[in-house]
Amino acid sequence: MSPIRSIIWDFAGVLLHTVKGLSFNAMLAERLGVLPEALEPVMLAKENELWDIDEISDDDFYAYLLNALQLPKEKEAVIRRFVIKDFYIDQTLLAYIKNLKQSFTSVLLTNFPAHIHDFMQTDWIVDGAFDHIIASCDVKLIKPDPAIYELTLKRIGNDAEECVFIDDREVNTKAAEALGVHGIVYKTRKQTISDLEKILRS
Repeated sequence: MSPIRSIIWDFAGVLLHTVKGLSFNAMLAERLGVLPEALEPVMLAKENELWDIDEISDDDFYAYLLNALQLPKEKEAVIRRFVIKDFYIDQTLLAYIKNLKQSFTSVLLTNFPAHIHDFMQTDWIVDGAFDHIIASCDVKLIKPDPAIYELTLKRIGNDAEECVFIDDREVNTKAAEALGVHGIVYKTRKQTISDLEKILRS
């Protein structure tokens, strides 16, 4: 087994969480006063992917949401507050990531709209935690497309077996594992750290 050189982290659902511990969709549905099952197909539409690769703006995506859910324009303020104020960074995990960075290359790999860069300067500050930040909005690729993992490996200069990838969605870790990357599905902070430490010790 090759030694681990890089640890690649997902953002939302791993380091970034909703204030109530709900999923992104469940929390947004609650804020908008709609049923989760009504929101789910809307969030699976191509507009969400276009938002994540910065092909449509926040304004356009919020307008799409309101139209698809048949909600009044006034609800846009709810969405704008939700996308930043209803989330927090897990400070314990962030400290752990910063500590690991002393020995391993630290990478953030996320499907996220372009506002991630602004929010990381204001509410979601992760200064010093990552050597590389690879976001879908910048590279125009979306997990679990193998191309985004291949790009990540090329950018950090590691072979697949030298990397561990942590994500809260199994479909994303499976795609990385198919290339030879060690995958961990995030369920809790404690479980994730335990699973990662086992890989690092081996």
